[in-house]
Amino acid sequence: MPPLNVVLLVLLLSANAFGQAVKSDSSFVRAARDQAVLAYERATRQQAHVFDGNEYIAHNFRIQGYPFYPVDSLQTGTVTYNGVHYSNLRMQYDVVRDELAIKPAQSGFRVRLRNELITAFSINTDRFVRFVSPDDGGNAVGLATGFYEMLYDGKTQVVSRRIKTINEDVSSGTYKANYVQKDRFYVLKDGAYHDVKSKRAVLGLFDGQTRELRKYIRANNLPFKGEQHGLSIARLAQRYDELTR
Repeated sequence: MPPLNVVLLVLLLSANAFGQAVKSDSSFVRAARDQAVLAYERATRQQAHVFDGNEYIAHNFRIQGYPFYPVDSLQTGTVTYNGVHYSNLRMQYDVVRDELAIKPAQSGFRVRLRNELITAFSINTDRFVRFVSPDDGGNAVGLATGFYEMLYDGKTQVVSRRIKTINEDVSSGTYKANYVQKDRFYVLKDGAYHDVKSKRAVLGLFDGQTRELRKYIRANNLPFKGEQHGLSIARLAQRYDELTR
């Protein structure tokens, strides 16, 4: 959203240009200014409710590492909140608590949004969708309610649950703790999401195309460990859809 002074400047310049053909009318300038203020206040009120939440409380500063995805700093992103899409927001996704925090402009604190009002959000190019389990009244069979990164969204679907836990140790008499990341990956097949931890588990879901998929894995040298694990599952799912369409 442009600052108020920018909006006023544009309208006032328009007023000045008009005044070159017609004698400058102070009432016109005043009306333009009032209209700019009204439009700015209306837009501000419309966006304000995305910041209507509780203050985000930081984790214990003694914990080594950071609780966010993908990095520790604020990122630019979008969110669909209570049915309204907002863009160019400064945000952080806390994967320990599964919370999205927004930092309003010119504010010294972050606001924690209500999860149940978030349909989806994106951080840079990473898109997250909120799934609701049958236990909570939803239809995401095989998933716990929460935010999942959409890695592949075709006939077959691949999503990732970004997870960090806190490992605490007081055995030495002093508090020591660090964040431990352990993501999980799920493939949608036959109406349910299946937890896949290995290449074998993925191939087991794609029955009938195992031989062709093994060739594809070898030809593209797809790794199923480390940071590339999820992307390899997504590429395999895409290839499966191509073979079975």
